[in-house]
Amino acid sequence: MVVRPDLLGLDDLSTVSQTFASQADVEQQVYAALEAGHAQRVRAMMQSLYLGGWTLSSIFDGPIRAAMTKIGALWLHAEWGLVVEHRATTIAIQSISQLRMLLPSPTPGAPVAVGSAGETDVYMLPSLMASVVLADAGYADVNLGPMTPPSVLRNAAGFYKARLSWVSVSSPTEPTRLAADLQQLHSDLRAVGTTLIVGGRMLRSIPASQLTGLNIVNTMAELHAYAKGMLKAGEAAPQREPGPTGGGGLAGGSGPVDGPNPMGDGVSGAA
Repeated sequence: MVVRPDLLGLDDLSTVSQTFASQADVEQQVYAALEAGHAQRVRAMMQSLYLGGWTLSSIFDGPIRAAMTKIGALWLHAEWGLVVEHRATTIAIQSISQLRMLLPSPTPGAPVAVGSAGETDVYMLPSLMASVVLADAGYADVNLGPMTPPSVLRNAAGFYKARLSWVSVSSPTEPTRLAADLQQLHSDLRAVGTTLIVGGRMLRSIPASQLTGLNIVNTMAELHAYAKGMLKAGEAAPQREPGPTGGGGLAGGSGPVDGPNPMGDGVSGAA
């Protein structure tokens, strides 16, 4: 327990209890704070969970996913839901970025991970969360954000001599072209020693035969385990296929900006 959070620069912690009755209680409190636009409370709860022993991937796969999925559906009932979703997305980005600041700096010589959302993908949260999870796994992370062309990602991976690269694919796009682009990117990166990992709800629209050879994760926890496994084994982990929920580990959320999807199915990632 942190007795004097202010001494650590964590003033927000003083605004919230550091204990929760259950996971359902955590999810409900995070949702309520995000839905109401209480940025300080959201930041405090994220800090409290992390300092209380929650892994970053469990925070992202759990309360953040649950809250943003629910918030992403509000626009279906009233236009004000757009305000709530966009505001909540901004608060989530701020809170996740603050958690990132609690992580130690990469060790000298740490392998680089560089990634982004796809070329037509407007979502910010999935790629941001992937970046933070990979930093937690021991990588020097470089997040290029939304709407990144494959050529830019290839060039960045080459420049940084990246060990790992990720792509989040959540925005609607033509499935056959997406599959071809991912396969080409996978091949190009493999040629320079970079392992590509992909995730996102759009993978559900692609026939499995067109995903052969791609490394796919369905949750942030899987991404973390995959990345750690690469470090321990010195080589890429075994290929994964999309899970029953359709490859949501780097997915977007629900709503007009985020699209109708839950992360594993999804987390909201508005622009």
